[in-house]
Amino acid sequence: MKVNTLAVLFFDHFVNDFYSLFIPIFIPVLVAHLGINYFEASLLVATVTVIGALLQSPVGYWADLYRKRVSFIALGFLFYALGAIFLGLSTNFLLLFLSSIFIGFATTTYHPQGTTLITTEFTRKGHALGVHGVGGQLGRFFSPILIGFLVSRLEWRKSAMILSFPAIVAIFLSLCTLREPEKKGEKGIAEAISFPIFLLILILGIRGTVFQGIISFLPSFFITTGSSMNITGILTGIMLASGLLAQLLGGILGDKVSKGKIIFLSLLGLSILFFIFYLLMIQIAKGYTLGFGFLTFFLFTMGFCIFVTFPVGLALSAELSQGGKIGTSVGAVMGGGLVFPSVFLPVTGHLIDKFGFIQGFSLLLALSFVATLISLFYLKFDFSSC
Repeated sequence: MKVNTLAVLFFDHFVNDFYSLFIPIFIPVLVAHLGINYFEASLLVATVTVIGALLQSPVGYWADLYRKRVSFIALGFLFYALGAIFLGLSTNFLLLFLSSIFIGFATTTYHPQGTTLITTEFTRKGHALGVHGVGGQLGRFFSPILIGFLVSRLEWRKSAMILSFPAIVAIFLSLCTLREPEKKGEKGIAEAISFPIFLLILILGIRGTVFQGIISFLPSFFITTGSSMNITGILTGIMLASGLLAQLLGGILGDKVSKGKIIFLSLLGLSILFFIFYLLMIQIAKGYTLGFGFLTFFLFTMGFCIFVTFPVGLALSAELSQGGKIGTSVGAVMGGGLVFPSVFLPVTGHLIDKFGFIQGFSLLLALSFVATLISLFYLKFDFSSC
């Protein structure tokens, strides 16, 4: 039963995280064909993150309290399918906004419930979450590649409509195979947000802003500097592919060493690599050409530093939960962490519209160093034995 549960959740995580990049990967197409600007594009991404920020913890709480975790997972995939369909039907910003609302609701349902199903069934939580994380990372990896492939060969509206089918498959698979855990969560949502949880929200929220900013705007930067949609999709996919190794390794290490140290060292590495890559972006913007292998190295290593913290953060938030409210605590970390992207992504988009990509990415670089400094303070709390 454990193997079957992990296999189904592996697939569900693949599908869920495939759609997590749906709107960002479509941004260059929407800018070109519907005439939206980068500020409007960032509002679409921010809408998804705001809904996730507000509702992930309440949804996790309700799912724990009423034992409807599997039902909420299936409902989320229904919203992903609707979001893809409405994006394909969009002729203006309002319809795109409606699509982002559906996708925003979809993002609130999976991670709290999926984490609960895994942590209640497996004793080696970090390892299981690492394997589970590989499924999500495969979804992120194939998302830009498959979307880029379809858009380059089909009309973009048809591509969006076709991409609703994975969610439909996940709905039926989840309802037919996953079993609801017996334990109900206790009443009371505020108790789930302790000071360590708050720090985790802060650190992973800023990290999430850097990740979302890079994924949302780096493809457009490559295209404006002469790269094709296919090459851009491959480069983005390479960065995301690093998570295949990073999430598995992060999960394994999280069972053995201090999770605080893993988070700090990964963010320190990200900040240093991002600073060097930022200097390279300046040269690319001036017309210099960098080798494909050179870009691959930096995108892969930056992605590794980001994704190694994913299973560690989920495992830590589950371990810090109390009263059977794993979904509530995980939802607080996942949802609370989305507050920062919802604020800073529109600011980044505005900076890009007003001054250019280099100025926009300078904000993301600064935030990366801020997250590193906060995680250094986090090292004072050793949660490795929670």
